[in-house]
Amino acid sequence: MRIDTPHTGSDHGSDPGDELEWEKPGPGTWQLDSSHYEPDCARLAQRAIEIGMRTGMAQGFERMGGPLRTLEAAFVNGRFYHRMVPLVGADLDLPAPPAPLLWCLTRVHPVFRRRARQAKRTLEGRLWNEELLAWQTEYRPDLIRRCRALGAIDPAALDDAGLADHLDQLIELVNDGTTLHFRLHVSDLGPIGLLLVRAREWGLDTVEVMATLTGSSPATSAPMAALAAIGATLDDDGPFETLDQVRASSPEAAASLDAFLDEYGWRLTTGYDLQDLTLNELPELLVAAINEAAGRRDGPDATTDARTAGDRALDRLRGQLAPADRPELDRLVADARALYGLRDENGPLTYQWPAGLLRRGLLEASDRLLAAGRIDDPRQVFDLEADELNALLAGGTSPSVDELGARLAERLMWKRHPAPSRLGPEIDQPPLWTMPASLARLMEVVLTVLELIESDGSAPTLDGIGIGDRDCVGRARVVTDEIDALARMEPGDVLVAPFTVPTYNAVLATAGAVVVEHGGLLCHAAVIARELGIPGLVGVTGATGQITDGALVRVDPVAGTIRELAAPQPAGKPGGVPVSP
Repeated sequence: MRIDTPHTGSDHGSDPGDELEWEKPGPGTWQLDSSHYEPDCARLAQRAIEIGMRTGMAQGFERMGGPLRTLEAAFVNGRFYHRMVPLVGADLDLPAPPAPLLWCLTRVHPVFRRRARQAKRTLEGRLWNEELLAWQTEYRPDLIRRCRALGAIDPAALDDAGLADHLDQLIELVNDGTTLHFRLHVSDLGPIGLLLVRAREWGLDTVEVMATLTGSSPATSAPMAALAAIGATLDDDGPFETLDQVRASSPEAAASLDAFLDEYGWRLTTGYDLQDLTLNELPELLVAAINEAAGRRDGPDATTDARTAGDRALDRLRGQLAPADRPELDRLVADARALYGLRDENGPLTYQWPAGLLRRGLLEASDRLLAAGRIDDPRQVFDLEADELNALLAGGTSPSVDELGARLAERLMWKRHPAPSRLGPEIDQPPLWTMPASLARLMEVVLTVLELIESDGSAPTLDGIGIGDRDCVGRARVVTDEIDALARMEPGDVLVAPFTVPTYNAVLATAGAVVVEHGGLLCHAAVIARELGIPGLVGVTGATGQITDGALVRVDPVAGTIRELAAPQPAGKPGGVPVSP
């Protein structure tokens, strides 16, 4: 059964006036992350993130000599929160010791001393490059092998016991991949953060520094290249209305399409949750993307253009530095570029492909449980824990239909309640001078990366952080229902969304601009705007609620603004008109 309304539905049985209590889930200070999950996130997705962030970040920090034990995730009323876990006293809710005492502690305590030595080795030996090599030669091939093997199994062909075993293997794959995802983030974000920290010391503009990485993320442009390969095999320019018509165009087109779907078809596409849709569930969207690829077979090479833009940005920055500092800038940029590609390749392979396969298995389980009367709403499969799922498939009756109905009603109710941006006291960050130099440097990196992944929401309404140096005037396509909005997008439209995810890449090549409510200079929307050479705005508070779907808008990344120019435009009107700066 295809559940194609992932974030909709009535919230029967819940009172709109219900008040929620926002208790922090553990010691320390917990920060809200709004750029990944909706409040009605599936339980299995929550568990994967909670396990993966805690375990993976701990592995990464230990490997690189990080100044923290880990980052820990927890979901409160469906909202995703995380906290920085200190090396010592992680389970105590105590204020930071006085700075002089902390200075002594970080030089005497064996845990701090070991981390400081490892941090020094990391900075001097650039150990993140070893993790990149391990990804290329070990982690990535193993993930692809496991995904292909489990993807080759048709869940509908299994009996109930076989389906339960298949789901166990998929849950294990998702948990393993998510743990690796967060471990790799210590390395793929570390060199970028180090570049930004040093650039600030030189007085360089952060936006300009990030522009030097443009063209360094092959994973961002890979889906577009694969679609272009399909377009090159077509015997005519279409337009095509179905995937069967694409296959019938030529044997080469059929083979190229099958190869594309084998690589991308089961990856989550409309979000990060197990309720979000995979590309295989969006055939109309894929046909539209193929039609567009066929129409620009002889167009410019966006990848080459992006690399050229990145090199120009580096040349501009080199001109702002003294000659003696330029070799260090070149080295920092080279490392950041090498790991920047991993940052955008990481999620689709470690999480979105495994999670998409798990979604396919859950849909089959939902069909069977619904037919057996063990659930009475197909969405209730996303309210089950792993052991509960197995029990119901084995014929059990717990949790009951009534209990699952209450769970579904509760998480739908959570969507109507705003969440506090912080649970716990304001963070009293100890001064960096209290730490050994190597730990202090890596702490600066961690704080910089966290700042630039998620904006703080303090910008004026409809203002944000800009990517690019040219305006765009186009028709706004506001994403409140992802599937409908993306299916209606036409070349040149301005995508306005809460956030974007890496597998949007295959369908955003023709956008005139991208505007998101959440995220900072290191979020996915910022990456894709740079790689595709389109204007972008991130951290634009209230964009989806205040921009009218279909209105003519101007996106000005230099000023960091989006403004409506005219009432909604009829479909078919030209959009995405670039305006010279």
